[in-house]
Parts: sequence; C-alpha cells; structure tokens
Amino acid sequence: MNKNALNLNETLSRTCDGEIEIIVKDVHGRVLEHTRTHNIVKIGAKEILAHRLPYEKIWDPNAGSGDGAWISSGFDMSDYAPKYILLGASFDSDGAALDTTDSRYYTIDPITGLTIPITLGVGAEYEGGLINAVPISEPYRPLKKVESIYFQPTYQPAGTPLLQDDVRAMNNIVVFETTLTKDEYNGFGRTDSDYFTITEVALAGGKELTTVGACECDPKTIFLEGRNDGTAITANTSGSSTISIDPTDSAYVDVISVGDQIKITSVDGTGTSVLPQVNDHYLVTSKLTGGSDIGLDRTPVGADGETALTGQVGIFRDSLRIFSHRILKTPFKKSSDFMIIIRWSLVMN
Repeated sequence: MNKNALNLNETLSRTCDGEIEIIVKDVHGRVLEHTRTHNIVKIGAKEILAHRLPYEKIWDPNAGSGDGAWISSGFDMSDYAPKYILLGASFDSDGAALDTTDSRYYTIDPITGLTIPITLGVGAEYEGGLINAVPISEPYRPLKKVESIYFQPTYQPAGTPLLQDDVRAMNNIVVFETTLTKDEYNGFGRTDSDYFTITEVALAGGKELTTVGACECDPKTIFLEGRNDGTAITANTSGSSTISIDPTDSAYVDVISVGDQIKITSVDGTGTSVLPQVNDHYLVTSKLTGGSDIGLDRTPVGADGETALTGQVGIFRDSLRIFSHRILKTPFKKSSDFMIIIRWSLVMN
C-alpha cells in the first residue's frame, strides 16, 4: 500500500465521525420520511472535548487541615458541553422560502446537473454561527435544546488489535436528540408560503439558558455575556495583546476568565454592533480572578490587519461553540402538520 495513502487513512480514522438523522412524522405518529446525512465536525470541537476532559476539582496538599483535599478547580466546564441543536433555514429578506434555489446553501453539480449542498469547512466560517439562522422568537421559534442523550455501542478489538480475535462492546457512540413539535419553526406566518425550509443543522455548546423570549435575533447573540443590561463591558486597549477592563465596569471583572473567547465591539455596543476588525473574536490566554487585565492570543487590530486598536472598546464573553455543522442533502419543509425528530450521532473513533 502507498505510504501516503496509509498515513491519510490513519489521519481520517482518528476523528469524530457520525451522522445526522431527520425523521418526519405526521399527526398520527407515522414516519413519512427518514433521511441520514454524514456530519461535519468543526475544528472547535477539539476545544470542547479538551475542556470536558478535566475534573471539576484539583488536589490541594494543604487543604483538609493540612492533610490534603479535593477542592474546586475554579473552572466551569458546563459551558463546553453540547446542549443545543441550532437550525438555519432558506428564506429571503421578505421571509419567503427559497428551498434549494438558495445559492447560500446549494449549487448545481456540473456533471449531473442536480442540486447539491455547498461544501462546508471545519473552521469558524460565518463568524462561528450559521449561514442563515432562524431568528429566535419563543415559543414558536425557540432556542432548541437537546432533549435526550444516550449511548450506542460499537465493537472494538480487545487486547492487542490483529493478534486476538475477541472483541468487546464500547459505548463510544453518543446520540443527541431533540423534537420539533407541530407548532415550532413553522415560519413567519400561517400559510404554506410562510413555512421555513430547514436547510442546516448544528450541534452547539454554550452557557445554560432557559427561556430567551421573542428577541427576533440570531441565536449566537444570545450567548454573548456583558453587562446586566445587555451592553458590552468597557475595556481599554493600548496597542498590545493585553487589554484592561475599565474601572467604571469593575463589577464585571470576573465575567471573563482564562480560556474564554471574547468578542470586541464598540463601546456600549450590543451583540450586533460592529467595530471594523479582521476578526472580532479573541482567545483569553491569561486572566487573574479579580484582576482587570486580560491577556489575548494576539493584538487586536483594525480592518487593515496592521493598525493596532487603541482607546476604549466594548467586550463580550462568547460561550457559543459549534461542535458540528451540516447542510442537509434533503432539506425539509416544516409545517403545522409534522413533528420532526433530529438525531445527531457522534462516533468517537
């Protein structure tokens, strides 16, 4: 076998794999459609998995009356667990469904002449969100949570692979599932032309949220944390990779901690406000509890990619992390007649 081909196979086999299932049922519970599509695992999944590995406690040799004891690590791992199934849909600025004619999602195969999904990458395309997210407006267009988690087995070689013929079952397939009820995600109105065509689905982690209300906003803005009034925390930039929370916002110094992602925006900005930059998201590499200084992975610069930001800016903690993202080969038209089961399976190879 070609050495390069062998290395390629080994590389591909050491990834998360799996599929997304869409099951459409009528009012009587009969299955009308059942499709399966291979999933795309985003590069951010590595961060989610890495943050889920540590224990929530660390060993302090001096605790427990000097004998040592387990104490809190001070790191909240819950934000990094996949909790949400986000939905994007094909509709224009007037709310009319576009279906497979939407060039944001689909293209024509030059050989077969058939409509095929565009190719998604594994990076943080579309600013780390969806191509065209369904705006949140609860209760009819909710932030859809994972409603069921369970495991399925596969069978792996026991002992030394290829030398022993016995196998053992392993629970290395995790399944995340949610159900769109008949009155959810039907569209902007109650007629057929108003119904959404669901074209993309994503499995995402983020802070734990319950009711978010009828904000008519992109789901990713809901995961931005700043001041209590929803505006950005004020910070000062000085042309370096270290920024400092302004003394006027000292009450918010511990909203952000090391390991977080932050979004830099305009002063007093909202989640949708823009401050021209090449990329407005940064990784926090150093931050002391109670301290105002925040070390970032790089120096914040403007849209030209060279001029460092100086002066006051606004910052948000961004907890949304898309684990996996898929454009559906067969988009489904939601209506008040159907319930839709979305089942996301991940095989941990």
